Amino acid sequence: TWQMWLVWGLIFIVMLVGLYKSPGGLVLTLAMLPFLAIFSPTGLEQQLHKMRNEAPQPDDLEAQALTSGYSLTDWFYGHTEYVPTADASDWVLPAPGPKSWFMQRPYHPDPSNELIPEHPRKIGTPKPAHLSSYGLFMIAFLLGMSVFAVVGITEAKASASIEDDTMLLLPYITMGVGAVWLIGGYFKQRQQTVMIDTSTETVRAASAGPTELVGQVRPTFSGGMDIKVDGHPHRLVPGCVSYEWVYEALVRETYTVYRNGKPKKASRDVWRHVRRRKGDVPFLLHDGTGAIYVRPSTFERKEWGQYAKRWETSHRDTRRDPYWRFYQEKLFWKGQVLRHRWTIHALRIGNPVYVLGFLNQRPLEELDWPGVSDVSECESPLCSPIDSSSIWENKEDNHVDYKEPVPNARLDCRGRDTPGMPAMIKRGTELTNIARLRSRSELLFLPFLTAVVGVFMLLLL
Repeated sequence: TWQMWLVWGLIFIVMLVGLYKSPGGLVLTLAMLPFLAIFSPTGLEQQLHKMRNEAPQPDDLEAQALTSGYSLTDWFYGHTEYVPTADASDWVLPAPGPKSWFMQRPYHPDPSNELIPEHPRKIGTPKPAHLSSYGLFMIAFLLGMSVFAVVGITEAKASASIEDDTMLLLPYITMGVGAVWLIGGYFKQRQQTVMIDTSTETVRAASAGPTELVGQVRPTFSGGMDIKVDGHPHRLVPGCVSYEWVYEALVRETYTVYRNGKPKKASRDVWRHVRRRKGDVPFLLHDGTGAIYVRPSTFERKEWGQYAKRWETSHRDTRRDPYWRFYQEKLFWKGQVLRHRWTIHALRIGNPVYVLGFLNQRPLEELDWPGVSDVSECESPLCSPIDSSSIWENKEDNHVDYKEPVPNARLDCRGRDTPGMPAMIKRGTELTNIARLRSRSELLFLPFLTAVVGVFMLLLL
């Protein structure tokens, strides 16, 4: 997103300014390298962002795309709304729009009887680069840190001042950071190895047991949820199947600091958490060949990516709201309340979804639901009998028989961990989720190298 590039540019400017100031500026430049590495996108992520901007969208999804961006709804009360214009978890290739869904037969294949364009069976599974800009910046940071540590430890050992002994703690800090980083990298690498190595199944060929599925969120017969964030009708997000919203308040806190032995008042603006809510309803994961009934409430690991929408307003507007008055005492004792913010993360109908879960046979009472076992008469032309005179002309017929039930309708997907495969559900396809991953060398070798650098520093003592 442009915000990430703005942060990246500011960090780079700070580093350039630090190069002209010695010696403190060099330390600042060195300290900025890890932040530059963290905010640097991967090569695949940049390529997908370009493809996403150039890819045409279906006509029935175009209206939703036009609502993205920043809008000022009330100048006096400071009402603002923002929908991210760039979403790393969104579709890269054109997705089937609602007009192409055959909702009379939600578990059956689409009329085209083809996989969605972004399915791994069509485009394959990419692998992260062994060394990206993230790895290069971190290696540069480790080299600079090593030189700085050698000089600092040598001067600290030669100095008689006790104040210079703080540099002698640097080897222990470096080893500790490397150990914690290595543990975190191990678990992250383990999770992404499952994503890359597990073969993605098609819904049509899915069977009971652990599985990896990629598809599009579609509603069940009960539909999705229209969420009123914090109960306000103007903060409405329609078509959600899983959500979590957070309400925060910007509070100006005052505190006392001592400078030269004299107390002085200082203030800082901090976003304080007030409350949050979350919820789920079952949905259908459809990959073009069929749909699976998914129960998101059974998953512990959920990632919805970037927030769906954010609202902000000034404090003078919320004082008119009787619902807010009940909670205002919770914040006023901490300082002056300035602004309020509501943010919602959601998985919505039409979004891409990636699932690692366990397929089970659905309960007996659900087998009588519409479209599962009993298939009623269909008036769609797609379900009309085939003209026998055209059989010999169309040898490769892509016709879908909507009069017969499909076996995948009798299965559901739940968040059950199995040995070697932790259950998870993420917004986005396998392609967009892997695009943000780091390679095994960057997740394991760099932390190990950091710990080794700390050991060599310790040998200098």
